[in-house]
Amino acid sequence: MRIDLIDVTAGEGADALRPTTVGFESGAVTLVATETAQRPTLLALIASGRMIPDHGSVTRDPEASGDELRASVAVVDAPDISEPAAGLRLDGIVQEELMFAELPSSSKAVLETLDTLGAREFARTPIEHVPVTVRLHVLAELAALRQDVDAIVLTSPDRHGGDPLEWYPVAEGLAERGYAVLVIAGAASVALLDAALAEPEPTVAPKHVLPEVAAEEDTQPDVVRPNVVEEAEVSEEPIVVEEPEIVEEDTK
Repeated sequence: MRIDLIDVTAGEGADALRPTTVGFESGAVTLVATETAQRPTLLALIASGRMIPDHGSVTRDPEASGDELRASVAVVDAPDISEPAAGLRLDGIVQEELMFAELPSSSKAVLETLDTLGAREFARTPIEHVPVTVRLHVLAELAALRQDVDAIVLTSPDRHGGDPLEWYPVAEGLAERGYAVLVIAGAASVALLDAALAEPEPTVAPKHVLPEVAAEEDTQPDVVRPNVVEEAEVSEEPIVVEEPEIVEEDTK
């Protein structure tokens, strides 16, 4: 499966999403740099078919209806949209997500899920105090449990702080299992990850070890970065398998 956003825009004013082109596909991680508090959420909503862009288009291959597109793309931790409310404990969030996925959601099922994800020690911890890598890992895996999900959009994981080199393997692990993964992050985080992935032996590796991540940290999926038209210039840096350009938000 592949989803392409072509020259999409949304909103008005300083936080409006300016013309952006990006594509992401099954089995690969795509990084796209998008700044400000609102733009990442706008881009995530458009990529998942939950918002119609003011300009531009969104295509899916194979073709799908709007309902099918929305069902196939999970938006993870998007500010004001799918971000868990501050103060909610991790076990409560897990229970709710299990219900959404139409899976057993008893206290026992919740603890078993947290055990599987290597996060039981944080069961009673408010979500805002859960380490960034654990937070992203748990929320992404819960989203992947939903029926028909083929693609996952990780929205601004770097806003919680932490080292991008620690949480990036979460995205890799999902891609290696066949998901199309779009990571929307700030320019600094994208540049750091691009530099790490360009190393002869990539330095991306989790420091907070999680079961699925630890098993997959030695392999790297293709990182696909389609062209984006920019006002000044587009920087190009090599990646693991091929050398497309980093997707940057148009600043026109």
